Amino acid sequence: MKKYEYPTYAKLIHLGLAVFGITAYLTSEFVDDDVTSIGYLLHSYLGLSVAAIIILRLLVGVGTQGMLSFKNWSPLSKEQWQLALDDFRSLFSLKVPERERHQGLSGITQAFGLFIFTWMSLTGTALFMLGSGTESKAFEFIEEVHEVGETLIPLYLFLHVGAVVLHTLCGKPIWKKMFKFKSDKCN
Repeated sequence: MKKYEYPTYAKLIHLGLAVFGITAYLTSEFVDDDVTSIGYLLHSYLGLSVAAIIILRLLVGVGTQGMLSFKNWSPLSKEQWQLALDDFRSLFSLKVPERERHQGLSGITQAFGLFIFTWMSLTGTALFMLGSGTESKAFEFIEEVHEVGETLIPLYLFLHVGAVVLHTLCGKPIWKKMFKFKSDKCN
């Protein structure tokens, strides 16, 4: 496996998605039908911040050749799912799989996270633009789709954070690749 370090812009995108995404999720319970309420505005602006960061992440993924590029990442390919299946076998034999960036189970988990963040950003922005007091069928449908995405966030966080914790417990603290801002190389 190649040793690599994420550039600062990648760390800031990740940190922005984590902070704004989790706080938007946590403030969803404060939303009511009054578009001028503090709860609605707080959740909306945190969500719009996530949307801005996800747009940046998608642009970097499509428009660059760097570590965040989507060019060599195909989460829906047969090979990717075969690697993920191999990773599950490793986990069942109590071994932590090690893969290159965006490969196997970790690649599918990362793609799932980007999908959920994009889904929530699109539906949340649409709800914000339509306005909370709207009684249209389109608004109701988008609201339901947004709430389905809301139920998937804990699953994603369990998978992503759980994998980081598992690696750390096995002596491979991969979190340092994302949260270490010093110039020395990470393992």
